[in-house]
Amino acid sequence: MSNDFQSVLKTLGKQAKQAAEAKAEAEAAARKQAAQQVDFAKEMAGVTPLKNSNRYAPPRDVSPIKPRKTQAEALAAEDYFYVGDGGTDEPPATFSKNGQGKNDIRRLQSGHWPVVADVDLHGYTQEEAQQVLNEFIEFTKKRGVCGEIVHGSGLGSSGYKPVLKNLVRRWLMAHPDVLAYAEPRPGNDGAVRILLKRNRPWEQES
Repeated sequence: MSNDFQSVLKTLGKQAKQAAEAKAEAEAAARKQAAQQVDFAKEMAGVTPLKNSNRYAPPRDVSPIKPRKTQAEALAAEDYFYVGDGGTDEPPATFSKNGQGKNDIRRLQSGHWPVVADVDLHGYTQEEAQQVLNEFIEFTKKRGVCGEIVHGSGLGSSGYKPVLKNLVRRWLMAHPDVLAYAEPRPGNDGAVRILLKRNRPWEQES
């Protein structure tokens, strides 16, 4: 019995030694690999990221709201297009009003027209969003006929009512320059891709 016990102890000792050696080798390999890894943030510290020239980013005015002082300012504001409260009805996922209907919607969703500009409306009030939309339509028309608007699904809104989403879509349906809109990706109702009227040659920016 004593010999058997001694044999067992020897076997256990060998196994423990082998396990310790294996652990040490693994730790050494891990240290070596960590030393060879590139610090991406450090390597990219001097690199200037490319800017997306097609992203429309309107400047945010954080100053207090002031009354208009001049007639010129009032006239400029009158050029903006606004819609009122549309009630509780939720606008459709797709919309077209130029007689092409399904063809326009299908082309929008398939990427037939290149998206020449996009804008993200998260964080804007309803009035601010409409101001940005007016500017975005003009920005897009100077570059093409198709743009993309991110308005969010509205799941974080009070009562889970998509306030900004509904506003944007009602605004697009009523705007005279918007021919159609459609959700660009199945299952994502947080954005719409829009089709605009083409500028006449004499309306193009020189």
